[in-house]
Amino acid sequence: MPRQPLTIAPRYTKPNGFQGTEVAWRVLCDLYPSAETPEVIMAVVEYCAARRLDPLRKPVHVVPMWNAKAGRRVQVVMQGINEIETTAHRTGQWAGMDEPKFGPLDQRTFKGIVEDDNGTKREISVAMTFPEWCSVTVYRLVGGNPRAWSEPVFWIEAYGRAGFRSEVPNARWQLAPRQMLIKCAKSASLRAAFPEERFGYAAEEMEGQELDAGGVTIDGKVDWGDPNLTERDRRIEQPTSPPPSGEATDPYPELTDQNSGRWFKALQRVLAGAHSLDELAAIEGHASVQRALKGPSLLRRNIEDELARASERLAPRPNLPAADDLPPDWDEPPADDPVEAIIAEVEAMDMIALNALATSASWRARMAELFPPDRERVGVAIAERLKRKR
Repeated sequence: MPRQPLTIAPRYTKPNGFQGTEVAWRVLCDLYPSAETPEVIMAVVEYCAARRLDPLRKPVHVVPMWNAKAGRRVQVVMQGINEIETTAHRTGQWAGMDEPKFGPLDQRTFKGIVEDDNGTKREISVAMTFPEWCSVTVYRLVGGNPRAWSEPVFWIEAYGRAGFRSEVPNARWQLAPRQMLIKCAKSASLRAAFPEERFGYAAEEMEGQELDAGGVTIDGKVDWGDPNLTERDRRIEQPTSPPPSGEATDPYPELTDQNSGRWFKALQRVLAGAHSLDELAAIEGHASVQRALKGPSLLRRNIEDELARASERLAPRPNLPAADDLPPDWDEPPADDPVEAIIAEVEAMDMIALNALATSASWRARMAELFPPDRERVGVAIAERLKRKR
């Protein structure tokens, strides 16, 4: 009798909104064991889609945290060091890094309550030896030349906790204290080297920490690390009810959803439906958007990227100068070379427009779509155009 293939069911049933295969869904369930609901895994998929990342490569993590503002436990989709390195590489300006440097060794005993996989809570004591600090120098090209950035990170300030409000390092930080500290040091130095990318803290730095507010938080059950867990901690919040009749109608009711994942998806739909810059300004001025833009860096960066794409789509393109005003050696760019078309725009800009490119979100979004060599060609064209000052 022929043997039947072994079928392993995923932890959660594949939701209707997931566009991948059953195998991909099962792999995602295994890759993100901290996800307490299928909605959390879907939030990971949507986050990665917005950032042009592959969730199967695990560029992000689901981190259980205590949200002080909400007064409850949440799950937060956070970037890992891999996403930070990927984003830095995509700029075309990351020029490598040096070997890590460590401070002197320190010894300390940590005591606290931790929870085992079977739900049993126990008090433990862990003796640790770890480097006081670590520093990793990273290099970024500035004007074609590599420049160094370095931000030291102290172990006692960065280590991940085994549970909420516990001082005990988690299993990974106990097993590989140097490796985890290196990841945090790389993250800190890359934040310093690429401030315009608005890197937030990496997941390696935040597990078991307390969150002041927000984050890409997912409503759901988080049931670890604290002997004082209550039913409130397990409750899944529901969206707020619509306003009573007679009150002012919200022009964008989709943006009142209290679930972070659904709210961000609704924002993408609203921006895709905008037909003018005035409409885009109204969306950006919406109370929920302004509130989110003051929140944690991960969500803020995603919102700014979406606004930049919408602005680029709706903004009028600069007009090329009249034929009589073109330089004598100017040639019509080939129709099949979009980079040459962009360089032609640069040649037609005046000094005010050229200097404004450095702070233009729409221009940055256009550059992000180019391959690094093409982006460098445009950068060289801008530099040469600025030298001529005419």
